[in-house]
Amino acid sequence: MGLSIIMLLLLIAVSIVMALCMMKSDNYSDYVDAIDKKQFAGAQYYGIGFAMIDLLKMNFNSDSVHMIKDQACILFGRRYADFYVRVLYAQTYTYVLLLVYSMLFLACVMGGSEGALFVLLAVVSGAAIYKYYLNSFGSKIEKMNETYMRDFPNAVSTIALLVNGGMFLREAWKQVAISSDEPLYVQMRGVVDDMNNGVSEIDALFRFANRCSTKEIRKFSTTITQAIESDGTHLADTLIKQADLLLNEKKQMVLQQGEKASNKLMFPIGLIFIGVLVMIMVPILSNMSM
Repeated sequence: MGLSIIMLLLLIAVSIVMALCMMKSDNYSDYVDAIDKKQFAGAQYYGIGFAMIDLLKMNFNSDSVHMIKDQACILFGRRYADFYVRVLYAQTYTYVLLLVYSMLFLACVMGGSEGALFVLLAVVSGAAIYKYYLNSFGSKIEKMNETYMRDFPNAVSTIALLVNGGMFLREAWKQVAISSDEPLYVQMRGVVDDMNNGVSEIDALFRFANRCSTKEIRKFSTTITQAIESDGTHLADTLIKQADLLLNEKKQMVLQQGEKASNKLMFPIGLIFIGVLVMIMVPILSNMSM
């Protein structure tokens, strides 16, 4: 009986928070309308999360938030970084609240030992979702970097061949940049646009490295910039060396991805184990309570 009362009190508390957030959610309709719906599924419900942010009087100056802001700068640009940091937290709080409320409701309906399991599941799954979404920007950047590195060694190799054949770097870069619509080549076309607008090759490469924000591209940009500044006579040789280096780094990345893939299999296996354990324990606990 005492356990049922505790579960009911938890449900009431969460219901009050949900009700407050839902009543205030319309105040954030302008924020919700501005969200990129392609990247944020269920954005129409994020008003709940925005209300929760204000209810908690959340501090956006902490170190953890600054780290997420740096990631948002890479994904959305410095101009929109602050906005999308708030969007990320609104998304996280929305899903956590909805999940915890649903689990606690089921806990009260089930009651007894089964209800207690749902309370435990609410805590565990809520924490898991909180961590998952707050790490989502980092995951997107990691995938983006992998996409860049998949194509970058070949792109640099082609540029090296063209420059070694007598073509200027500017023209070689443009020819490679327009050869594909993959994300890397779209970023490379940004260098072409910058140079067409009067930006120097060095500054254009610097901006390119900042947009892509991978250590390999930053290193490449720095090395090529140094070659350009030292009269450019060894630019072709530098590009060839960079192409070989990037190809080796790509091979290492592929090996690491294989190891990560095998490690990721442990998570679904663990979930299956927990599911089987719950299926076994629920009938046992039901019989014990009777």
